[in-house]
Amino acid sequence: MKDPFEKLIEIIQKTKIDCKFTLLDIGALSIENSKPRFHKILEYFPTSEIIGFEVEKEVCDQMNSKAAKGIRYFPFALGENNEKRKLYITEDPMCTSLYKPNEKLFSLYHELQYMDLKKETEIETITLDSFVDEYSIDAIDFIKIDVQGAELDIFKGSKKLLNNVLKIVCEVEFVPLYHNQPLFGDITRFLSQYNFMFNKFLRLSGRTLKPLIANKDKFFASQHMWTDAVFIQHINKLQNLDDERLLKLSVLAAIYNSLDLTCFYLSLYDKRNLSTLAKDWMSYLDG
Repeated sequence: MKDPFEKLIEIIQKTKIDCKFTLLDIGALSIENSKPRFHKILEYFPTSEIIGFEVEKEVCDQMNSKAAKGIRYFPFALGENNEKRKLYITEDPMCTSLYKPNEKLFSLYHELQYMDLKKETEIETITLDSFVDEYSIDAIDFIKIDVQGAELDIFKGSKKLLNNVLKIVCEVEFVPLYHNQPLFGDITRFLSQYNFMFNKFLRLSGRTLKPLIANKDKFFASQHMWTDAVFIQHINKLQNLDDERLLKLSVLAAIYNSLDLTCFYLSLYDKRNLSTLAKDWMSYLDG
């Protein structure tokens, strides 16, 4: 029996619509040997591309040397404006941010010492709108973003681009791990202006207050602090999307295990085209 995702691709390919995805990976440095799930799209839609961003040129050069076909990394710091900003470098480079670490808060919890401030420097930021204009990128389908508190800054510098984005997976915080950083509610309110609605959390992460070690695990999330939040185009506002974008939405939903959304998008396609994509896929899922 085929994997359900493979069956979905087979059903979509019968439409003869060539779905070419453009996906952004902002804050692309990940744990070694950890491959983001949306990279799977390149396997089935080989004309697609992933554009990644990391601040340090050396890191980007190394990532580009190992990148699969269709993936490019750029050494740009994205922000709200084209300007010079302070950059706060932490003990673990993955926690480096445009916002100053809130040591008074996170020092009260176990296993957050890698967020300790190491040094301050300055960096030039550019907006995402400026980037897509410079590189003649027509539209972005998907954004994964993890930039340690500066996510809303980047969205504010992407006002033109956001009008065409289909789905966003964004790291959000519930407590200010960085001084004056925007939190989950701030990001949700801003994205709602672009017809995005919150869909779900992919996980919940956090820590426990010292000195207690809950469940004998220093990483136990007694206090929820951050997560990856999924935002989708509002399900009541899809009437202006063309057939290709509906099919893209169905694939992106399946990638993040929202099978109900996949069926919903396929059903909308079917109503327009008098087809049976949703029925065919649901029949397969039912065995």
